[in-house]
Amino acid sequence: MGMVRDGMWDLAFPPGPPERMAEMVSAAVVADAVRRYDADLAQSVETSRDWRHGHRRVFRGMTALAVSSPRVSLGIAADGLHSVRTVLRFAAGRTVTSLEDADMSAPGKGAGLGTDTVTGTATAAARLEVPWRGRVLAEDELRRQLVEWEDGGIFEPGFVAAVQRVIDHPEWLRLPGFRMTVVGAAAELSPLRPLLAWGAEVLAVDRPGRARWDRLRAQARAGAGAMSFPTAAGGPGVDITRYLPALTHWIAAHTDARPALGLYAGLPGAAGLRIAAASDVLAEALLRKHPDAALALLGSPTDCYAVPESIVLAAREQLDRRGIRGTTQDVLHRLAPNSLYRLNYLRPVLDAEGARWGLFDNLPYLGGPDYALAQRLPRWRAVLAHSTSHTVSYTVAPPTWNSAVHENPWRAAAYRAATHFGIEVFEAATARVLLAAKLVADLMTPVESPAATPETADGVNRTADGSSGTADGSSGTAEGPRNPETLFTDGAAHGGLWRQPFTPRSLLAPAAVSGSLQALRDRVGSALDLDD
Repeated sequence: MGMVRDGMWDLAFPPGPPERMAEMVSAAVVADAVRRYDADLAQSVETSRDWRHGHRRVFRGMTALAVSSPRVSLGIAADGLHSVRTVLRFAAGRTVTSLEDADMSAPGKGAGLGTDTVTGTATAAARLEVPWRGRVLAEDELRRQLVEWEDGGIFEPGFVAAVQRVIDHPEWLRLPGFRMTVVGAAAELSPLRPLLAWGAEVLAVDRPGRARWDRLRAQARAGAGAMSFPTAAGGPGVDITRYLPALTHWIAAHTDARPALGLYAGLPGAAGLRIAAASDVLAEALLRKHPDAALALLGSPTDCYAVPESIVLAAREQLDRRGIRGTTQDVLHRLAPNSLYRLNYLRPVLDAEGARWGLFDNLPYLGGPDYALAQRLPRWRAVLAHSTSHTVSYTVAPPTWNSAVHENPWRAAAYRAATHFGIEVFEAATARVLLAAKLVADLMTPVESPAATPETADGVNRTADGSSGTADGSSGTAEGPRNPETLFTDGAAHGGLWRQPFTPRSLLAPAAVSGSLQALRDRVGSALDLDD
């Protein structure tokens, strides 16, 4: 086994055409993940002539396969992560080998990484406060709004209950007993700012960049907690794909309480897949070293999820309540059945217990298979960590007004009209605080583990790190294990997307037209007001 030293290294794709390697890697990993449970699906991946445009069908099939039973869900996750480690390469000095052969526990002191700390000057918040539409919601007003969001299908009941627990226990806001590491600290929905405002002590990790770290340090000074971060020769910040072994030891050296690792880093394209793989290696190393470690992740609203029958039925109820508007929608659907008002959840999926699930598919056409796999890797790690009794906070985030949306006029127009379709698009400041509150609740009151292990074909179980161990024949509790996929659905904050009767893509054009007309009316109204 190769020993990875503490200096700079690199996580890379295997040799091949640079413009195609990310897609080739994603195809190999997905085929390996599903092979033991659906050989035909694996073969369709390996023989695909247009994987970039055909991957969405396979990811839908893989999601349906995962929800069929706890054993399959955990087995796909273990085999998929094992494949990532087999396919990807690391380079340390003149040594290049597979990621699987790297020993991340090699002794070291985090050579080359220093530490800096910024302490806040404000007073810690004494209660949970959520900025929303120019107001600050707290206590009873926040409770009422949470109930309204739940009744409107914007948040799932588990998410609302979690935030309500934090309202009841404001002493949790500082995360007492935890040392939180935030990887991707500058991400728009990163919990760094709320946690610092609440007085928590946080380890912040993000890429180098003067402007980025000037903002982060300013946020830390404006908060009430303390932010420590790694520094390299070039200044603050490290690239996780190039300093991973040193970063692993740095985090271990600065963890003086129960560790909690939050993974929020991401980039578009192939770079995002490399970051997702490096983040998973970091998570596996921390979970292996600390049996009490917790894991925190956010799910993208643009992904494919299996949702329980209660959500499917809620979507059907919305369909029945459309009134006269439904007639117009039905006519438009007949004119363009694949692109306008296409029904959600057409084909139910049955799991091993006979429960019915629906498939919510919002994978973007232009994202590509590397994006889809980058979203799937943390989900695989989440179910495996949860199955081995680690505390896991996983929350599907709502659609938010971020920089990417503002740069796309068509999407911005659709977002402006989203409320007409039962969807709420949140300002990043609102979503960030709500999601951070959910994280606090999950860490302080973890949900019960499904108590299941993924069994391999030879009767050997794979553990959370993808390694082998002897199976004891146990498959869960006396009542049977909970389906691991519920980890993604019980506390989701999807913004109403899941409870829509129509697929999100088929609403994009009508919403964009409606939003454009709304913006035009607003501009005309403003012009008339100026004339008056």
